Amino acid sequence: MYEITVNGKPYQLRREANSLYLNNQPLSLDLARIDEHRLHLLLDNRSYTVELLSKEDKNLRVLVNGQGFELQLRNELDLMLEKLGLNQLAESKVNEVKAPMPGLVLRLIAGPGQEVKKGDPLLVLESMKMENVIKSPGAGIVDKVLVSAGNAVEKGQTLLRFG
Repeated sequence: MYEITVNGKPYQLRREANSLYLNNQPLSLDLARIDEHRLHLLLDNRSYTVELLSKEDKNLRVLVNGQGFELQLRNELDLMLEKLGLNQLAESKVNEVKAPMPGLVLRLIAGPGQEVKKGDPLLVLESMKMENVIKSPGAGIVDKVLVSAGNAVEKGQTLLRFG
């Protein structure tokens, strides 16, 4: 079973053999891929064009016949972890970023007050003649940058803090 939240409203989707059910109602559904980001959907004899605008983890933004929707997908494991309260562990807040290796700070990309998402580049660290982009481990707002371009840093040294 899956839970699909569309613009904040949850729906239950399950598959049994070759049949799909949405909130325990059978679905008559036919899909055809148009290209990498679009598909054609025939649902209960109505035609829809679905275009994927963005995907981050299990969150999607799509256009359906030109109308925007935000979807959150959760499978049985996600639902079980949430029921047990264990989903909060994965969302723990990151307070600081430390140097993963000794090196030289080549350039800063993020600065104080800047909002970053998970995976956004924060700074470039040179180590063993290789440039390493240090990325944000989670979403947050940069509070303080503790290094400058040209600084030598040790492994484990705090580079910046989130507010």
